[in-house]
Amino acid sequence: MKSKFLFGALALSAVSVNAQATDFTFGLNDDMLSTELQFDVNKDVNASVEYIYADTGGQMLSGAMHIAHDAGIHHFELGAKFSQVWSERSANGNFVGIGGRYAMQLGSNISLHGAGYYSPSVLSFGDIDGSWQFDGKVQYALNPALALFVGYRNIRLQYDHAPNSTLDSGFYLGAKASF
Repeated sequence: MKSKFLFGALALSAVSVNAQATDFTFGLNDDMLSTELQFDVNKDVNASVEYIYADTGGQMLSGAMHIAHDAGIHHFELGAKFSQVWSERSANGNFVGIGGRYAMQLGSNISLHGAGYYSPSVLSFGDIDGSWQFDGKVQYALNPALALFVGYRNIRLQYDHAPNSTLDSGFYLGAKASF
């Protein structure tokens, strides 16, 4: 009975999240898996939840909110991203990164995307003393609901009393579904 209730609650929560979600992104390489669910709060604000698993670095769960602005072929998002890290090589911790995302439509269904976040020590907790993240990708839209991309990501963590480490660094392939 307990498992049926848990399965039902999980199914209902998935339906309610999917009803408001606009984008689901999935990325993969030999050592890393990433997923992101992004939804619009209103026409100028979006929120996202992201999970990254890296064989060599650990795991990271993030939640972000951005203010978005479109200017012709350019799309800007500025905001904050809260991340919890479970590291394989160093101590665990969490941090708030300040930054954003940028996208430029190049035509012929091709676009460039970039994201960057910086977390100073004042916004880092636990044993983490700071971090910076960079993600860039080239995306091709197969249709309005599905796009494929190739990207590069680097997530670097700084520690108080331990050597700095890289949670994830490398090229990856992925897909983005909009619904």
